[in-house]
Amino acid sequence: MSNQGPWQLIYNDYYIIKLIEAGLGGTSTQENLFVGTKEQCEAKAAELGLPLAANDSLGGVQQEAASAPNLPEEYM
Repeated sequence: MSNQGPWQLIYNDYYIIKLIEAGLGGTSTQENLFVGTKEQCEAKAAELGLPLAANDSLGGVQQEAASAPNLPEEYM
């Protein structure tokens, strides 16, 4: 769990989950979490070279989970 920021990039070994502005309530995830400015988070996403989980993953908050293609069965 983290409330650090100003921005948080959440990702796993297969895709970028989302990029969000850190809120007062914090973020809880079991996935990888990178914290920095929006520009630093976008640079980290580019460095990782992973696909987006959904079109609105960067710059918007997803309201429901999105699925990504070609994941191992244990992630489905």
